[in-house]
Amino acid sequence: MKYSEFANGTKIIDGKNIIAELPTILVGLNASRILLVANNFLLANGYIDKVKKSIERHGSLKVSAVYLEDRAEDNESILKDMYFVYMSNSCDAIVVCGSGKLIDYAKALKLLVSTQVENIEKFYDLDTSLRQALYVPMITIPSKFGVGNETSSSAVVFDEKKGISRNILNNILLPDYCLIDSENLMKMDKKLIAYSVLEVLARAIDGYTSKNSTNFASTDFISRAMDEVMGKTPASISEGFCRVALTELKQNAFALLQKPSEDKFVKMQLASAYLSKGTDTSGLGLIHCIAQAISDVKKVPYYKALPKSIRVALKYNIDACRQKYSQGLLAFMGWEVYSKAAKEERHYEFARSILDFIENLEKKYLKGENTEFEFSEQEKQALINNMSYNVHILNNPKKFNVINFKMAL
Repeated sequence: MKYSEFANGTKIIDGKNIIAELPTILVGLNASRILLVANNFLLANGYIDKVKKSIERHGSLKVSAVYLEDRAEDNESILKDMYFVYMSNSCDAIVVCGSGKLIDYAKALKLLVSTQVENIEKFYDLDTSLRQALYVPMITIPSKFGVGNETSSSAVVFDEKKGISRNILNNILLPDYCLIDSENLMKMDKKLIAYSVLEVLARAIDGYTSKNSTNFASTDFISRAMDEVMGKTPASISEGFCRVALTELKQNAFALLQKPSEDKFVKMQLASAYLSKGTDTSGLGLIHCIAQAISDVKKVPYYKALPKSIRVALKYNIDACRQKYSQGLLAFMGWEVYSKAAKEERHYEFARSILDFIENLEKKYLKGENTEFEFSEQEKQALINNMSYNVHILNNPKKFNVINFKMAL
């Protein structure tokens, strides 16, 4: 078993039969009555029963309720149902097995219970600050890599009144532990792996170009990681994890897809989880915001909007991020490609290499998927209107330019 803690407060544990550690962790968090949040896929595969039995091996622990994700729509009623189940069963901790919106809504539940607020709308305003009244332990067990919300202080919930996805940022959202279980990750098919790779790529690019990336001395962990990968220490925590993630993707993403293995899954999930922790204080970025808006406007899953959103962000940001994209080329493609590219062209080479990477993924593993979208003028305006409600995540080096963005679409 490996234990890791860095940057934000979420502790990451990975290893063989990691679920056996759940009772010890929960007792250490002073938990007793657990709400187990899960998806139907994991239930059908017997994984949820295994988690429940592991928790209840300790005499002081009881799974008081199991909340199952049994619907496709993304709305506030899910959160209200979770809240009712948690309170009516006198729960005092949350264990969530799954990924994506399931973790987001479980984290939002933690926020409501912790602050004793029943309406999530109070947290749509970034400046809203409510004191934590109750401590609610939370453990995430992701069923896929890439999303990153299993270790971050952000959550996305759907605002039914506005018809848009809202980003909530609050340190109370941070899970206490993230358990990386290879048995869980091995259930991913290749299409899901490909989309997860794109999610890591999007977050690495966003974090790399973040205007909120804080420059401060690197820790021994980062120094060792960067010395091993690139022989160079990064200027900031955010940049360091983004470099490692880009390098990991280029070197191992296709190897994982071609021949999946337990070790490769865990290694990629660790890169994803640490990327999320390392960039947590930098905020969410432009690619995330575009994909979220496309998802709402086109009524498609967020992950299917990722390829388009990465292309749009590269086109929109290529001149604003010249220096960062040049450095990104070194991390993503390696010294040989970097050294051969003309200095003034390196940022273009980075963009080209990313686009080629996406195209290869689409050709080999996303066949038949609709990942390219055309927008009418009305839809372009709808996208911009949607993004305007989450201005705090337009984490771009320059002021957002509506005309240039529409051209990039």
